[in-house]
Amino acid sequence: MMNEGHRTILRLPKIRQALIARPEPFRWYSIRRMELEFLSLIDMNRAVVCMDENGVFDETDFIQQALQRRMDDILREVCLRIIMEGGRVNNVDDVCIIMLV
Repeated sequence: MMNEGHRTILRLPKIRQALIARPEPFRWYSIRRMELEFLSLIDMNRAVVCMDENGVFDETDFIQQALQRRMDDILREVCLRIIMEGGRVNNVDDVCIIMLV
């Protein structure tokens, strides 16, 4: 099943019809999700580098701040798109969790 990848999704009739009718929203979301996943991995690796021997996190690291700022921008953009499509967003953190799961 892992080798088939996106072909498994296309077997589901309603999802297949939606993707054939309007492929752009799915492509847009996939790009944002992939970027958010990459940024979160870089963020986790950078967090280890920014801790000292006592486990105290250095919040003045500008690379860490830039990563967090870009992640916030992506989440804000996704939330706005959800609202524009007619959905409802109560918590941005929930959107982040759903995107990364």
